[in-house]
Amino acid sequence: MIARLAAGLALLLIYAGAFADGIALNPDSPDRYLVQVNDTLWDIASRFLQNPAQWSQVWYRNPALANPDQIYPGDVLVLRRRGREPRIEIETAPTVPLSPVIRVTPLVREIPVIPEHAIRAFLTRPRVLDGANVDTLPYIVGFPDEHIAGGAGYRFYARGVKAADGCVLAVVRPGPVYRDGVTEEVLGHEALYIGDAQLRRAGELAEFLLVRAEREAVIGDRLLAVEPRELMTSYTLHAPAKPVSGRIIGVRDGVTQLGQYQVIVLDRGSRDGLEVGHVLDIYHEVDTIKDYVAGGFGNVVEMPPDWSGSLVVFRPFERVSYALVMKAIRAMHVGDIVKSR
Repeated sequence: MIARLAAGLALLLIYAGAFADGIALNPDSPDRYLVQVNDTLWDIASRFLQNPAQWSQVWYRNPALANPDQIYPGDVLVLRRRGREPRIEIETAPTVPLSPVIRVTPLVREIPVIPEHAIRAFLTRPRVLDGANVDTLPYIVGFPDEHIAGGAGYRFYARGVKAADGCVLAVVRPGPVYRDGVTEEVLGHEALYIGDAQLRRAGELAEFLLVRAEREAVIGDRLLAVEPRELMTSYTLHAPAKPVSGRIIGVRDGVTQLGQYQVIVLDRGSRDGLEVGHVLDIYHEVDTIKDYVAGGFGNVVEMPPDWSGSLVVFRPFERVSYALVMKAIRAMHVGDIVKSR
């Protein structure tokens, strides 16, 4: 009887997806899945796993494939259970003696980790200014003909420029201060992107031409050298190596309630161990309540944080990071807690 109970319990654990290493499959995870054109890695991981951050633990990097980490539309993913350890891999053609194993790569891009359209602008433009260095950046002094602002095609003069003729710098406007959600330490400033300006004549009073503008430049806007960045897609979802806990301290467009695919700012960055592809959970900090039964009037009990959803870090800076909300089961707000599982 005891042996039968033990066997039944083991089967129950496997059915529920509770594995020895803590990996939990979804109860309805498919055995095979055909990758679609509009899929993201997050979508696929969420089909198989209760915690998408565990994708790197179950993904099998087949050495027979030219790009073992990349998944393309048309690929068939297979869930295999080897003992009590799940493994997800790309289905490949059977090995034929004396013949090479070949994978035909479709003439399309690999699927992105998260939706590219939601984050592209945050990867290709400066968005965060170090709070200690804002006052040292070059700045616009004025415009010809006594203008106080200018758009694309306008010239302007700037001071503090140390660049060669022909260089293109980004014009930015220091925005709200980013502060630590608990200590109030200044972590940096939001950098509002104005446009791009080309240096026409270097000197104490440098002359620029505003070659591209999303909004008008004004006196006092800052100039920032920008290193070209490519849209990074070759990374995977994973959990931080050490526990991380922080707060949401900012959001694009100044909205107050956050939802899926909203870009948010965290008060933790690379110095705290965050990197591209890290998955964190979001919690709403619930207020305390009074326990009138156990302690009578005035007895206060601290309620645990309430899980609200998940995010993926896509651009960490030194002290802050940009992340994309991937799952939201309720409205989120600036000040909510983020942490690793």
